Amino acid sequence: MHLDSLSPQLVNLWSLRQDIVVDLGTGPEDPILLETPWADLRIKEPSAGLREALRRMLLGPVAIRNILASPSIAPGGAEGLLEELRPLQHLIVRTLAIGAVPLLSVVPVSGRARFTGLKPLLGRICRLSRFAVIRYAQGGLCIESSIVDHKVDLHHPGVMGMLGRIDGTADDVDAPHPPVVEAVRAYLVAAGVLVVADRLAEPSFAEDRDPALTGWSPDELLVHSGSRRERFGRPRGAAFAQAGRMPPPPVVKPPAAAGPDRPAPRIALARPDLDRLADTDPPLTAVLEPGTRPVTEDGELTLDRLGALLFRAARIRALLPPAGFDPADYPTSERPYPSVDDSYALEVYVLAGEEASCLPAGAYHYDPLGHCLERMPGEPGAAADLVDAARGEDTEPAGTESVRVAVSARFPRAAYKFSGTAYSNILKDVGALQQTVALVARAMGLRSRILSVGDADAFQRAVGLDWRVEASVGDMVITSRERVSRDD
Repeated sequence: MHLDSLSPQLVNLWSLRQDIVVDLGTGPEDPILLETPWADLRIKEPSAGLREALRRMLLGPVAIRNILASPSIAPGGAEGLLEELRPLQHLIVRTLAIGAVPLLSVVPVSGRARFTGLKPLLGRICRLSRFAVIRYAQGGLCIESSIVDHKVDLHHPGVMGMLGRIDGTADDVDAPHPPVVEAVRAYLVAAGVLVVADRLAEPSFAEDRDPALTGWSPDELLVHSGSRRERFGRPRGAAFAQAGRMPPPPVVKPPAAAGPDRPAPRIALARPDLDRLADTDPPLTAVLEPGTRPVTEDGELTLDRLGALLFRAARIRALLPPAGFDPADYPTSERPYPSVDDSYALEVYVLAGEEASCLPAGAYHYDPLGHCLERMPGEPGAAADLVDAARGEDTEPAGTESVRVAVSARFPRAAYKFSGTAYSNILKDVGALQQTVALVARAMGLRSRILSVGDADAFQRAVGLDWRVEASVGDMVITSRERVSRDD
């Protein structure tokens, strides 16, 4: 059905968010109680018109003009009712319809949401905000933005066709828009997902010049906003949204497979004497402030010392039962580095190049429970290429022994517990693990360096895994360095 074939009558409909619970009381003098996702509200002395408006909006979208024409509203009381509804605008969904056919709904997604009102935009140049995202949701499409407090649900496919006429250029003004398009533009501007140019000649947009926004890319702001603020009414935090739909990913990743019914080669690693290290390790201040006192060990990178580094920084100390209110089939573990809610979704890989003497060239997965390295069945040479790429960024002398430590995340392990914050929690865990590795390496007389950019595709080739299940999220280089004399 094309919009052009519909009745030209535009209707503004109001309703309450579906998750709002309203207690209207039993008598006309009773207060009204509203349970909302943000804070419960109590209206002590509501008017009869407000009580009737909330009752109707509970039943579904209703034309605001019909509410204002209700017999329960005294003559001349329309302005008073609108004033009573103003503090509740963060609970009200505003729908634009043509007759009985809804086009779009502007839905508040924050307790701070304020609908700015519908303003005429004739002759104004508009475009979608650079922070706006159009995605599939609940059987249709919606427009979301990280910097505004509303989302827009699109109910009719014809609205998407209208967005093609909103391109932010002067051509947008050459021909007048039909009333339906103008109404859609007005709603999108009021929602904040459509921005209006400052001027017609050489159009510019305020969000492009805002110093508070220019440093944010849309992708980074979307991740930040979604993980730090309650947005869009989706589950957030330790919601265990996947429980019952799939078994939880295990605490310990199953051994790698080199081929059918043939386990990957495993290299046993030496375990350091922690009691001896407690007596010989440099103090924490010397590790954090290396200029205060030299470390006590030399910096040769051998297999035993690589094993000691992994044991001290990344091993599983103990397997633990589920914590707190976690499901009974979601056990956890204890390790040297902290993890958000002990989820521990990270995996550690050691990549060795052709020049490495501590390991044959290739990619190895560190088994944190068995304390061994498992050879991965990736493409030959891919691991060496990653090591060479990292060495190209370094300032160490040629021939210095080094390996690349790649950190990946089993995203299903994190997403099984966390909704909306799983990826940001993974990044927090990466920082904790990398700092732990760096501090242990410094105490051992090794040099570490965290890489700013990794090559996720090359990592997948090196380890032979599906990135959708386990993806590279961090990289660092461990390098030998010259012996440092002990300061007695």
